[in-house]
Amino acid sequence: MRTRHLTALLALLCFQPALAQMDIPRNPMVTPANPKGFKTRSVGGGVNSGASVDPGPNVNPTARYVAHIVLHEYRMWSNTEGKPLEAKLIAFEDLISEAPQGAEPVMPKPPANPTLIRNGKIRLLVNKKPVEVALEKLSPVDREFIDQMKAALDKKAAK
Repeated sequence: MRTRHLTALLALLCFQPALAQMDIPRNPMVTPANPKGFKTRSVGGGVNSGASVDPGPNVNPTARYVAHIVLHEYRMWSNTEGKPLEAKLIAFEDLISEAPQGAEPVMPKPPANPTLIRNGKIRLLVNKKPVEVALEKLSPVDREFIDQMKAALDKKAAK
């Protein structure tokens, strides 16, 4: 008797998930959602949406070219806390030219005496973007390097 009850209980536990009701969604490709079936439209249909495309004038657009004046190639800079940064030292002046897109731009001549320090800051090129850095944020070694660069530029300008 006990075995029979155990077998019945085991059968209920095993087959109960099989008896669970499952809801299977219908396939919309077989049975359409609306009772009339799918509506079809003819191609073209003669409907004017009112939109039009204006090609615009056939003008060659101009591009703006910016070149930075590099005073020193890539160098490892560090701040007062010792955090390193690899960057180029660039002047505050930029060479700017406009030319038709795809044409070779004619760049102006660089200034005879480029500006190294402006308002207590230098300019570095980091990841192809100019960044201004305050001199007091630089390590003493880098400040000494800037002083040497400034002396060399002043000597060159005096000639």
